[in-house]
Amino acid sequence: MNVMYLTEVAEEPGSSRSAPVESTNVGDTLFVTVGTGIVDGDGEDVSSKGRVLLFEVKREDATSVAAGAQIAELSLVYEKDIFHGPVTSLSCLSCEGRSRLVIGAGADVNVEQWGKGKLTQVGFFRANMQILDIQLFKTFFLLSDAYDSLYFLVWRESDKSLTLLAKDYEPIPVYAAGVLSRGAAMTFVCHDDRQNLQFFQYAPGDAAARGGNKLVCRADVHLGGQTTSLENHFCRSSLLVNSATPTSTLAALKSQDTLFGRGDDDQRLGVHFGTSDGGFGTVIPLNEPDYWRLAALQSVIANALESNCALNPRAWRLYRRTPRRGGCRNNDRRKGVIDGDLVIQYCDLSLADQEDLASAIGSTVELILDNLVELRCSSMVI
Repeated sequence: MNVMYLTEVAEEPGSSRSAPVESTNVGDTLFVTVGTGIVDGDGEDVSSKGRVLLFEVKREDATSVAAGAQIAELSLVYEKDIFHGPVTSLSCLSCEGRSRLVIGAGADVNVEQWGKGKLTQVGFFRANMQILDIQLFKTFFLLSDAYDSLYFLVWRESDKSLTLLAKDYEPIPVYAAGVLSRGAAMTFVCHDDRQNLQFFQYAPGDAAARGGNKLVCRADVHLGGQTTSLENHFCRSSLLVNSATPTSTLAALKSQDTLFGRGDDDQRLGVHFGTSDGGFGTVIPLNEPDYWRLAALQSVIANALESNCALNPRAWRLYRRTPRRGGCRNNDRRKGVIDGDLVIQYCDLSLADQEDLASAIGSTVELILDNLVELRCSSMVI
């Protein structure tokens, strides 16, 4: 289920007179969209089907509100049968002033235009197995296939087509997917059935991208928990998190430094998730100096501190490979992820131990603690 605005087109898609109504209040209608799945009682002899229901949200006038009536009501205005499979994802695509419905059902992704009281398909894409989720950002699509990893698509308004830019060719059962960003750099996060997190980038100029049609794996880590959703949050600075009046603090910082808020570290999106065993975690992007400093700290802490039951924390975070036949990933692990639970133990050490570890990596206690404070503040969701 999802709540979205859909733009009504007066003419059928493809007609030369087709154009959205210029007024937003008239042309955009608020809907509650619901996707369902129907499995026949005869079992696998009959394939499953889906259905999309559109409930229009009608707002009451001021007279009804003053009389104590309900503020809004739902009315079923349209329903459409989907024969590709059960509906697993509903999203809204906004491009050039038009808002369209994106339906993920079975192995198909359909872009539907609302007009004349019905949905009309204007674009589609077919994956290999089963679409699990669709992440939209601008006109780009990140598809999660339940058995065939990730697809990266782009919507072209000129010819109303979904074009495949790149994909991951490993046969990975995807449970959840999300997006990390820092400045202009964007990374795709993938969580699989082996409780791993993998980080991919679209890099057409990279040699490992096979001419640009393969997503390049930049890092991986074993999470140790199962999740089904990766949600985004904005990474805030410690100056704003620890302020009692963040709005006025932000205004004061911008008045003192006109470039504040425009750097890559001020424009970061992280992901947070809950696990099936009751845990909660976050993943945030780091700049290169902080990453290498914390990576060195992680290495010396793993060797210097005693671990529970003599277990190695670095071995625990190594990527677990899929047992599926056809998995063609090579033996090297990318790593590239800092274990926050491990490095945060630095704050609980005595001052003498902190100084010894800091000198071992060629840094200072104050600089390391400052990095850990920023790390903790950036991972705050609320």
